[in-house]
Amino acid sequence: MSEDLRLPMCPENLHEGMRLGPIHYVVMPERARAFADAVKATSPEFIVDERNANAIVSPTIRLQDYAILIATRLKGGKGGVHAKHWCEFHEPMRVGQAVKVEGRISATYCKRGKFYFTLEYESRDAATDQLLVRQAITSILLNDKGEMR
Repeated sequence: MSEDLRLPMCPENLHEGMRLGPIHYVVMPERARAFADAVKATSPEFIVDERNANAIVSPTIRLQDYAILIATRLKGGKGGVHAKHWCEFHEPMRVGQAVKVEGRISATYCKRGKFYFTLEYESRDAATDQLLVRQAITSILLNDKGEMR
């Protein structure tokens, strides 16, 4: 078994400019179908079936990329409380598409006794490098007891 070389998730190990990722995945039809059902999508371009094998998927299906990116370099911690989130949508994601996601910590700061960090990340088509989604999430880091630091 290999040693886990990731850093503990704490303010001392989060710094501006820290690169996270890349992560790679394929947008699977089962996941897209389940997500469309969960959000009660009714528009035909979002319905995954035999007539629409390359359906568009909501870019919000991949909000967990944030946590997966963090886990590429950091371990432990209880996560964070989202303080702010923004997205820019450039191109739709489609069922069957191979996607690459990379990010970086763009800001770290303390305010009112709490530690904040911002992760900016981009999702791109893995084959063409075309930008699909650009996002940023600012979080308040929780301590090991689940309290805000």
